[in-house]
Amino acid sequence: MMKTRLLPIAAMVGIAFNMPAYADTVEAADNNQAETTEVETVTVKGKRQGQVTTERKTRKDIDNEMIRDTRDLVRYSTDVGIADNGRHLKGFAMRGVEGNRVGVSVDGVSVPDFQENSLYSRYGNFNSSRLTIDSELVNNIDVVKGSDSFNSGSGYLGGGVNYRTLSAEDIVLPDNSFGAMIRGAYATKNREWVKTMGAGFLGEKADAVVLYSHRYGHELKSRGYGPATYGNDSGVPDPATHRYNSYLAKLGYQFNDNHRAGIAVNGQHGSNYVDERSYVLSGWREADDTHKRVNANVYYEYQPNSGRLAFLRTEADYSNTEVGALTHNGSFLYDSNFDPIGKEEPFEHKNRKMYTQFKRISLRMDSQPFDFLGSHTLRFKTFVARNDFKNNNHDTNKFGLDKKYSIQNPSKTTQYGFSLLDDISWNDRFSGHIGVRYDHTRVKPLPFILPCTTCNQEPLSATTFTGWSGTLGLNAQMNQTWRTGYHLASGYRVPTASEMYFSFENYAGTWRQNPNLKAERSLTHTLFLESKNDKGALDVNLYQTNYRNFLFEQENIIENTNPYCDDYFESLGFCTKTIQTPVQQMVNLDKAKVRGIEVKGQLNLGEWMPAVKGLKLVGGLGYSRGKLSNGASLLSIQPLKGIVGLDYEQPDGKWGIFNRLTYTRAKKAEDTKYWKHRYNFRTRSYSDPELLIYQWLNKSAAVFDVYGYVRPNKNLILRAGVYNVFNRKYNTWDTMRGLNEISPSTTNTVDDKGKGLERFYAPGRNYAVSLEYKF
Repeated sequence: MMKTRLLPIAAMVGIAFNMPAYADTVEAADNNQAETTEVETVTVKGKRQGQVTTERKTRKDIDNEMIRDTRDLVRYSTDVGIADNGRHLKGFAMRGVEGNRVGVSVDGVSVPDFQENSLYSRYGNFNSSRLTIDSELVNNIDVVKGSDSFNSGSGYLGGGVNYRTLSAEDIVLPDNSFGAMIRGAYATKNREWVKTMGAGFLGEKADAVVLYSHRYGHELKSRGYGPATYGNDSGVPDPATHRYNSYLAKLGYQFNDNHRAGIAVNGQHGSNYVDERSYVLSGWREADDTHKRVNANVYYEYQPNSGRLAFLRTEADYSNTEVGALTHNGSFLYDSNFDPIGKEEPFEHKNRKMYTQFKRISLRMDSQPFDFLGSHTLRFKTFVARNDFKNNNHDTNKFGLDKKYSIQNPSKTTQYGFSLLDDISWNDRFSGHIGVRYDHTRVKPLPFILPCTTCNQEPLSATTFTGWSGTLGLNAQMNQTWRTGYHLASGYRVPTASEMYFSFENYAGTWRQNPNLKAERSLTHTLFLESKNDKGALDVNLYQTNYRNFLFEQENIIENTNPYCDDYFESLGFCTKTIQTPVQQMVNLDKAKVRGIEVKGQLNLGEWMPAVKGLKLVGGLGYSRGKLSNGASLLSIQPLKGIVGLDYEQPDGKWGIFNRLTYTRAKKAEDTKYWKHRYNFRTRSYSDPELLIYQWLNKSAAVFDVYGYVRPNKNLILRAGVYNVFNRKYNTWDTMRGLNEISPSTTNTVDDKGKGLERFYAPGRNYAVSLEYKF
């Protein structure tokens, strides 16, 4: 339960940013009492989002904050983190969940879930990253906090991050029909160069845009200090070099006032080559994590002059992705003191790849507003889709091995569904919405294309998931400034192919399939209070998300015959003929509950003091608590985070400077409980499951950033920033909880004494610059 000592903090933030809205309301009331005073209508600038828990990053925000990756995106978000697993970033964390439980999409097409199991994740031979979207291609990013499967389907259990790509209007300057853009940027935190160029055309009938971006950089620096050794006690981040390329092309044609059609393609490909000096097995390993993504869309829009139908859009989407890891293993060359002085030629190569292909046809129809106990606007959507997945691996070595195989069945997923949303307005004060959605998903495992010697070979049947999702909202516009209401939304997530069908059989450890899993479910309640006018803004959200059918990898201990122990070795005490073996299987076991508060505010000081027009005070606070029904903690819950900033933008937009002070509280040990079987090497047996405390915790830290821009003319803009100005040494909870504690593990680990933690600190003082020219 949320502790009441948080309430004074929330109240203080609320009062600070409440003052301008309250003053404006009182002033309006006083004016109403004076008959000779003319009441001036206050114009509210900006657009309120239909989803009250949506945080939007516009192109201006992306440019000003110099958002280059997912870490930058959540830097100033009070209750959103990332799923950090060293070499592999697995998406975002919000509302107590992370990874595949938080959706990611680009132009309405979901990024594929990462496929992973606890066996291979500890060794780092697979690329289990979630694909990220290059911010250079993006017009805006919506961070939706809380369940949102009504709008986005499976995976939006705790929320989602939705990217919308650029269009011609973002490239072409006002009053022009053609435009081009060149942008270059550099960041010292990972020595990364970004080079982008694009062109756009806006005609009477046609519009088009093309854009290409290239990135070249290295490993993320650490503020920690330590020896650059081989092994998990290394105090220096593993050297890495990445090269990413992304592209975008769109063409639209307006036939007349009613008909429009278009086509769009966007994609990316790249690699991140890592010298894994922290690898803990004998010898060396280098890993090349690769990815490819191609998205295509064709659409037709119709806006009739009709009394019933307002808008119709039909479209076809296609997405093809490939995520792979090519690892090279070899031996060291040693000197007379057995210290490594070089590397021998690699003796082993492992090429592991995951492929997905997605196809969808969808239809959307919006009605004209009509009256029936209020004003109603209906929106109907329907779709049919197919998603194919497969895993292909190819291992070779210098001794003649040439093995092609898979670790699990390929699968085919077919989907169809529909939704209906009713936006309702009863009068100027009360409004709301209600929506319902139905989804039918059938996951069918296919026969092996490549052999799998460790898999269970029994034939598997298809699994079908059906369910309803919904959304409900009630809003009250109390006056021109204040708005309050309640929002209810549900979410679900269909298990991945790996969670249902991965199997591995060995006397030392077994992973069993479970095609009978249920879809995970969530329900988010949000109470909100908003105020906004020319003098400032305030947003307060109280929320609770309930999860059920939570997927969990359950571990049981069974007795197996030890094939490597005979009577002689058993008599010497070297082994036993029976061995305790852990058996892992995904099950729907737990329920979970997360409660929290988020407060955001902005005070436009320039409206109070005209001499400093353009000066703003901004702030935010996020705090949440929660746990699983079995007593374990939800490790993805972010620690308390507060942000305060002072911004100034010259009224003509010629220059601006922004400051951010970010405070993150330490993660409490009592909030990091997890269940684990301990192995006793003396008795060669496992203990009963114990509720343990996570070993590595972050400490509280305050970090100060300064960034800004200068615009010499309408075509040229220079941006620069200094981050972690005071060179604070700190690490984040996202990084700490990503450390691999599963034993045995060979990647993303630290030694027992914690020396290896030095390479997991956030960067110290670092700089970023960007130069953009439009013509």
